[in-house]
Amino acid sequence: MSKSEHEREILAWRKARVARLTAIDGWLSLVGRFELSPGESLVGSAELCAVQLPSPAPSAVGQLLQDGQRVVFTAAPGVEVGVRRARAQVTEPITAPIALTTDAHGEPDRLVVGSLRLEIMQRGSSFAVRVRDTQSQARLGFGGIDYYPILHEWRIVARLEPYDPAKQIELVYESGEPEPYRSPGAAVFQWQGVEYRLDPVFDGHRPRLYLVFGDQTNRDTTYGAGRFLYAPLPQAGQVVLDFNQAFSPPCAFTPYAVCPLPPPQNRLALRVEAGEKRPHA
Repeated sequence: MSKSEHEREILAWRKARVARLTAIDGWLSLVGRFELSPGESLVGSAELCAVQLPSPAPSAVGQLLQDGQRVVFTAAPGVEVGVRRARAQVTEPITAPIALTTDAHGEPDRLVVGSLRLEIMQRGSSFAVRVRDTQSQARLGFGGIDYYPILHEWRIVARLEPYDPAKQIELVYESGEPEPYRSPGAAVFQWQGVEYRLDPVFDGHRPRLYLVFGDQTNRDTTYGAGRFLYAPLPQAGQVVLDFNQAFSPPCAFTPYAVCPLPPPQNRLALRVEAGEKRPHA
């Protein structure tokens, strides 16, 4: 890939990245996150609700019932609540209790209450409700992202040292919850004559690798808890790590996200001066 082609690729990636952040279901629309306990949880703007929605949501919207590995929603009488099923383009009115698909299965179902969207997160046996507002100030007033200059040198073709079988890696979230992943091998590369290693993992069912890494820029110019990077699946024993596409995790943009931390082996003893810088706020 030539330098000009690479620059066009990175500029297109940046544009798509901002579009995803500022989408109505992007990270900047998050306005709340509530852990669910087994049993019933009331939903609404009233103070007694376990899932407390911002005004002007109705004081009582309905209730969520966590029953084992299922979460069922029942709307309060007379309240207009809709559901947008995973991958559906239309919102259907809710007229009876419904079991909601969580994000453990890909795209979740979303309850619709005015400009609010509610979805169920699942991490193992733990459940939580994310609340989004399509009219959130963070989304509508987003000021953009600062980046390091695009440097072709930070598009690195690493050697993949395979794990056979795939290595089991637990990414620990800021909440303390671990989540298991599989790594196909160590991505080994050199920078300024020094060899470094990173463990990428498979990104669920998506045809790509996922890296959670830290480096010495986390102290001053990038997000303190580390950054993320996606990479194509390995080919011919090699994996492309383009650090110009390193990006801040959702937790850098909203307090209502829960993000994984870099595992010890993915904390690099160098400054990766490429990709996204620390958000302004």
